[in-house]
Amino acid sequence: MSIASLALSNYIMVAELLGLWVMLGSNVHLSKRTITATRIVIILIFVEAICWGVERYTREIGYLTQTRIILTPTIYLLHPIIMLGIMDMAEFVKKHRLLLYLPVLISAPLLYSSQSTHLFYWFDDNNLYIAADSILKYYPYFLFFVYVVLFIVLFTMRYARFGTVERKGILVSIVAAFIGVVLHVVFDVYADYSTLFASLLLIYYLSLYVLTAKEDSLTHLLNRQCYYSDSERQKDIITAVVSVDMNDLKKINDTQGHDAGDKALKTVAECLTPNRLKNKKVYRIGGDEFAIFYLNKKEETVLKDIELMREELSKTPYVCAFGYEMVEDKDVLGAMQIADREMYSNKAKIKDTNERRIAAHKEATIRVMHEALGSGMWGMEFDENGVMTSVEWSPEFRKMIGFTDENDFPNKLESWSERLHPDDKAAVLKEFNDAIADYSGEKNYDVEYRFKVKSGEWRWFHAIGRLLRRDDGVPLSYVGMFVDITDRKNGQSM
Repeated sequence: MSIASLALSNYIMVAELLGLWVMLGSNVHLSKRTITATRIVIILIFVEAICWGVERYTREIGYLTQTRIILTPTIYLLHPIIMLGIMDMAEFVKKHRLLLYLPVLISAPLLYSSQSTHLFYWFDDNNLYIAADSILKYYPYFLFFVYVVLFIVLFTMRYARFGTVERKGILVSIVAAFIGVVLHVVFDVYADYSTLFASLLLIYYLSLYVLTAKEDSLTHLLNRQCYYSDSERQKDIITAVVSVDMNDLKKINDTQGHDAGDKALKTVAECLTPNRLKNKKVYRIGGDEFAIFYLNKKEETVLKDIELMREELSKTPYVCAFGYEMVEDKDVLGAMQIADREMYSNKAKIKDTNERRIAAHKEATIRVMHEALGSGMWGMEFDENGVMTSVEWSPEFRKMIGFTDENDFPNKLESWSERLHPDDKAAVLKEFNDAIADYSGEKNYDVEYRFKVKSGEWRWFHAIGRLLRRDDGVPLSYVGMFVDITDRKNGQSM
């Protein structure tokens, strides 16, 4: 076979692969690794076509050549290697990749030595191909079959979050290609599969491009464009929606760096897809915002899945707020708005709980300091509107002023304010209230005043207070301490 006839017989394939090679230069969706893997597959298909053309030429001569002995196993091995390259295009396996190549590595010496071992096939002196008189004669095709099945399994797992429509095109193409190979084996027709591989590669590349364009590049969840498209296209079968928001992503980015923030988002995405529930579609629609659509699912299933996602998140350092709504007679985006409101309510509760836990920790720390310094502590709590809801006078403070317990000195603001010296009361209360009203958080409470203890004696106290505020400036907790400075004041007056 001449070079010209070889080129003409593969003209369409060559044109397809050259066109794809050029298109790769303008790709904006696929990763550099995917583009490199695609170029390698193109080269492998070219090599397979050349090897097959030369091997076909060696078949036509009347004697056996070393070239044919080498080219035949090479072609057999190129078929699974091309499948491996196609799997690399989608980065199916990032760890333990050697395991994928192991069957080919084991098969290579067996195939190349088959001429002498007669394990699978051999050529006689007249250049005739003789298959082994056992099932092993199908081994080269079985090896290819293994990689086809492996590809289908890994492809389905990798794109499980996509609907069957998105996966159907490439899977149909793979199955059709495999059926073609089987038919050639059954009817004992020796054929060049390079054209088949080229067509398959084009379809696969197109499918991969479409799928990649629909997913979020960081988390591999569906992206915002898919969210809006599916909310309209699948509105008749979406029965429930869930809104999810990750807490403290900005804080992670600011304090630990954006790499830590990216890791957090990837981890959260994995927690939102722990069981690959069928007919569940998860989207990343913003920086730390996620949405979930459930197709033809009942409320019981949705609630169980939310609980599972929360359990998965509890194993990580990250926290998410959830809100859900059954669609029923509402439109999908309308249901999502309701789910958003529930999610933000849940987020506020989580944040408030965290802030109170922080406040409690600070309060415990201050209490230890007071015990060491012989001072007294006080604390106050506020609701989300900034209204004071509770006051607590520490046992140390009660002891300092001669009282024993809450019955003796109730946990009320008036218990303290009514014992302020008349000459100091107005100024002290103004400082106290001004600190609460200053939502900027710049003003601190720091005063000295006279206070009537239980015995009726007027004693001098130095009091300071600090406010812990919510993100919007509304007070959350007011904690402070008293120090008896009577001896110092008396010393100054002497």
